[in-house]
Amino acid sequence: MAAAVVRHPSGVRLAVIALAVAGLPFSGIAQADEAGKEKTLKQVVVTDQRDAQVERKESYLQKIVIGEEEVERFGDVSVGDILKRLTGISFTGPAGVTKDVRMRGLEKGYTQFMINGELVNSAAKDRQFQVDRLPADMIERIEIIRAPSAEYDSGNIGGLINIVFKSKVDEITRTRVALGKNGSLDVGDAIVQTSKRIGDVDVVLAASYTVGAEDVDEEKETRNAVTGALTATEKKPKPATKSEFLFTPRITWHLGDDRLTFDPYISKGTEDKEEHKLGTGANVAIVTSREEKEEVKHDQVLRLGGRYDGNRSWGSWYAKAAVQETKADKDMVTDAYKYNGGGNFTSAERKREQEDITDVYAQVGFGVAAPLGERHLVRAGVEYKDADFKSRKPKTKQAINQFGVPTAAATPDNGQRDRFDIEEAKTIVYLQDEITLAKHHWLTPGVRWERVTRDASGADKNGVPYSSDTQVNSSNPSLHYRWAIDKNLNFRASVTQTVKLPKFDQLNPTLDTSKNGLTSANAYTGGNVDLKPEEALGFELGFEKAFAGNRGLVGLNFYERRIKDFVESRTNLETINGAARWVKRPFNVGEAHIYGMELDWRFPLVEKRGHVLNIVGNHTEMRGTVDSPSKGEIDVKEMPPRVSNLGLDYKHRPSGSFGGFSVNYIPKFTTKSTNDNDEDEIKTWLSRTTLDLYVGKIFSPLAEVRLIGRNLLSVKKEETTLKGATFEHKIEFSKPTIMLTFESRF
Repeated sequence: MAAAVVRHPSGVRLAVIALAVAGLPFSGIAQADEAGKEKTLKQVVVTDQRDAQVERKESYLQKIVIGEEEVERFGDVSVGDILKRLTGISFTGPAGVTKDVRMRGLEKGYTQFMINGELVNSAAKDRQFQVDRLPADMIERIEIIRAPSAEYDSGNIGGLINIVFKSKVDEITRTRVALGKNGSLDVGDAIVQTSKRIGDVDVVLAASYTVGAEDVDEEKETRNAVTGALTATEKKPKPATKSEFLFTPRITWHLGDDRLTFDPYISKGTEDKEEHKLGTGANVAIVTSREEKEEVKHDQVLRLGGRYDGNRSWGSWYAKAAVQETKADKDMVTDAYKYNGGGNFTSAERKREQEDITDVYAQVGFGVAAPLGERHLVRAGVEYKDADFKSRKPKTKQAINQFGVPTAAATPDNGQRDRFDIEEAKTIVYLQDEITLAKHHWLTPGVRWERVTRDASGADKNGVPYSSDTQVNSSNPSLHYRWAIDKNLNFRASVTQTVKLPKFDQLNPTLDTSKNGLTSANAYTGGNVDLKPEEALGFELGFEKAFAGNRGLVGLNFYERRIKDFVESRTNLETINGAARWVKRPFNVGEAHIYGMELDWRFPLVEKRGHVLNIVGNHTEMRGTVDSPSKGEIDVKEMPPRVSNLGLDYKHRPSGSFGGFSVNYIPKFTTKSTNDNDEDEIKTWLSRTTLDLYVGKIFSPLAEVRLIGRNLLSVKKEETTLKGATFEHKIEFSKPTIMLTFESRF
């Protein structure tokens, strides 16, 4: 391609960093004194999974807690690998790619992410974090909060995931180097963590550099649904590589019973994508279209947060403040070549799209917690957040010849929706009371009031300005009940209300008229300033039983979400400048009903004579329908009926050898719904089974080696789509990942 985008030699960079990190323990050996030589692995402090089970058991919320010990045991590479094994979690994208999280089968925008208890957004319109680029070795614990209380943000209809980075001070330095392959592409990481107490100050430093890859090929056939005749084929290799630098220090100053904490977060990533598409008609020997696409995306998150926690005779209080700047820029070049029925070149065009997104916000908060008598613990707080979101998307188009050489100058090709700004202000007040009703009975009512104002402005492709203002006020009550039937058995019930605000681009009122609008497949695209927030009333009912000294646990939970003003895109005929045109916009299409059952377990099967064997797993049943006034009852898009996980890990303590596996299974399923072009479609996904394996050995505190295999069993995602008289069959082929890791602690 003539206008190639800039690429980065991430594999070479990783190798250099890996060599540097691998050398750290050997310098430590040279400098170690006799006391240092006496260190053993037993002195390394980790978050024991038993502690995580206790935290889950004693919490007033329904949540799942995964501790550091569990993460280390299964040899997870990224946070996405951890989440893949958890209850009710599935992912979009090719088989084995843990990128966009779907909790309880809902689209990714219905799940919120927190870092160390605070919302941290990415520079994207849905603001969801990319969990496949966070290294698992930097995680202290992960909390899956099924139903939020008044203390938590209300925008998590699907659920809330809190990722907590390591904060414990054990004065041990950890290093890890991993090198491997995903198909033909390099993968790996280099991680350094250290902690130290200096007087009254705790210092925890952690840095990582991660290289990931998706070696994926896509094939698609289109046939006449009546006759079965082949009408078109498409083959598209689409490899992607990505890298991420992450720095997460934490400094805590102990001031008597009080503490002051600073926790900066610095992330800088790059993602390179390629697509090489060949299309044919009924005669597969004759190429009718060819497309070459290259895309480079850079993103960064810079966050500085501070919090003061004070303790007084009457209770406790906190004050917090944070500023964050998130940026993302994309440069995508697409060369599209057309051929006639005989396979002869006819024309070609190059399109270049550059996108710059900036999301800046500042927030402050204050809260108190105070007991009132012997039965009440009241928590209250107020927060304010001011955000500024900017999106710029300049585009050009240019004629080229069959060799990719320009034959004319590039001209602007901006759309109507390629420039817009949104200023957002959010005010929050919450109040909740943890009430001890009687011995072993607790009730936690609460309410969270939120006001969100958004001022949107921008200009169309002719420079004509536009603006719109929206304000949403919501009072979201919650009620959580816990009955400790005995010290190891809980009964839980919750009722909560949550709200999902529209995405920024969904409110953009202008039309993208780059297509002709004459058919639903070539519809104009627009936002909807009248789009309402989605409101959900949620119910949870569950039991959890701990046993074997909190090493084992079984949990059973039933859930339901009744979502009002559910949002999906629809394509309708509208009158535009006196002419009838098809326009695709987001609409509140009706009510959605989401419900299901979640079962999770952990059994310590063997723990004697140095042998330790555990089995963990979960099973989720999911159902979801949308009651649309125009379409009747249809299925929620891409929601699998069930997801199952089973894992086993073994360790032989005398020899330091260990190994295990994890299996994820999604059965074949079919959904009947409406696509974005307002066409009825029936989509079927074939069953998928992914297998992860690991084996390793601990030679000493300075040397632990592990061999990891990811996505070994299922390397394809297969789906079919029936819409009208068209039948499509698509397969995405992904590659297994093999990695060798070396870890050291000193």
